[in-house]
Amino acid sequence: MTIDRKFKAQFDEKMGPLSFALFMRVARTTLGLTQEQLGKKLGLSRANVCDIEKGRHLASTELAVKVARKAGLPEKMALQACLQDQVRKAGSEAKVAVS
Repeated sequence: MTIDRKFKAQFDEKMGPLSFALFMRVARTTLGLTQEQLGKKLGLSRANVCDIEKGRHLASTELAVKVARKAGLPEKMALQACLQDQVRKAGSEAKVAVS
C-alpha cells in the first residue's frame, strides 16, 4: 500500500469520506494560515475560502491542484476529493479514482 493510500485509509477511518472542503481546511491549518491569508495566496476572497471550506461552493480542479501544491499535500488526493464532490452534487453514487 502506498503512503497516499495509507494516509487516505486512515483519514477516512477517522474523519469519514474525504471532501475537498475538509482537504482545503486541513491544508490551510497545516500552513498555519487564516482564511484571508490563504485567499490572498490563491487569489480568492476570504468569503470564497470560507464557502469552499463549508462545502457551499465547489472548487475547480485547477484550484485543487494549486491548494495541494502550496500545502505540500498529495495532488491526487486533492483532485479525487474535488471530483468526488462534483459527482456527489450531480446525485451520482459513482466513486472517483485518480491514478
